[in-house]
Formats: sequence, structure tokens, C-alpha cells
Amino acid sequence: MVVSLIKAATSDWITLDNYKGMLVTSVQGFSIAANLRDHVPTYGVATITATETATSTEVVVGTATVTRVVPFYVMTAGGEVMEVISETDSTNATSTWTVRRGCLGTTATATGLAATNVVAILNMLILPANCLGNTVITGIPLPNEPRAQFFA
Repeated sequence: MVVSLIKAATSDWITLDNYKGMLVTSVQGFSIAANLRDHVPTYGVATITATETATSTEVVVGTATVTRVVPFYVMTAGGEVMEVISETDSTNATSTWTVRRGCLGTTATATGLAATNVVAILNMLILPANCLGNTVITGIPLPNEPRAQFFA
């Protein structure tokens, strides 16, 4: 997948509303930014607000990057990929997510789901403040089928 854009404002984000997630493989910037690293995106994030277990199917988050487009994948610090299949408010930083656990060949685990842990929102890319102008991002779209053995 190739995403090409002209970034006009600092700290913009891109929501990949046709994809549940993407692994970024390269970034090329064509602007006045001093370094290529000024163009490297990060993923949107959400902070877990209540400790969850390895079998929890609802996850309460706060300080999440908005606006999210359901369904999407998130990755925990423990390496688990979860599919968010619904949420109470995608336009608010605080929300409750209904999730499918252990997606794309990962294993459901409580690691990374303690209060204050951060998860990455894999269909949301945030470009850094110094990145302005033309940017080309290439990546591998994650499978829409959560049972695919992508990370196996």
C-alpha cells in the first residue's frame, strides 16, 4: 500500500478507514524538514484505564487519539493484536472498546493491559510536528480477517 499526501499542518494524523491496520515499511519526505526522521509516523495511541485480563472482551481506554474508524486493530506492549469491533464513542478520547482477542496469530495475554499501559492503534498514523509538505508512506496492510496467521 502506498499513501501519498501533502501535509499542511503540524502533528496531523491519517486514519486508514478502509484498512484495520498497516505496518509501515518506509517513509519518504519531500519538504523543508531537516531530517528524514522528521517524516516518520507513529501510531495513534490509547491508554488503558482499568486493568484487564487475558479473557477480557471489553477494554476501557482514555486519552485515545481521535477520530477512530471501527473496526481497527490495536497492539499491546505484550505483542497481542486485538480487533476493536465496536466502541462507545469513537470521537472521544475516553471510550469502551469491545474487542476480539488474539488476532492475526497472536496470543491473548494480560501483558500490556494494565491500567496506564498504552496500546497502538494500527490504522491511525500520526505525522510528527516537523513534517510539512509532500510525504510518501509505504506499508503492508494487515489482513481484514482477524483469524489470519499474519504474525504466526
